[in-house]
Amino acid sequence: RSISINVAKERLQIRTDLSDADLKEIVDYIDERYASYGKYNLEAGKRMALLALEMAQQLFEAKRRLHQAKVYKEQMDQSIKDISSMLDEGIDTPKSWE
Repeated sequence: RSISINVAKERLQIRTDLSDADLKEIVDYIDERYASYGKYNLEAGKRMALLALEMAQQLFEAKRRLHQAKVYKEQMDQSIKDISSMLDEGIDTPKSWE
């Protein structure tokens, strides 16, 4: 769908599949962060550049944390397999069950 939005004091026509609620959350976040740079009396382009750098840093931090979580999950999965194998090897099945 095509929609017109106001973000960082600019009117933009965009195409998106985001819900209205998700889009509003994103636009509100950008507007809030953009306004926070107003105290530095920077021109709009520099404020947007700083905002882009801040958001890129957050994205890369999220990617780093996701990677760490995946590594941790793989380690936990391997530990579970190892423990399961040890339990299987340590348990003797009674002959009457065979």
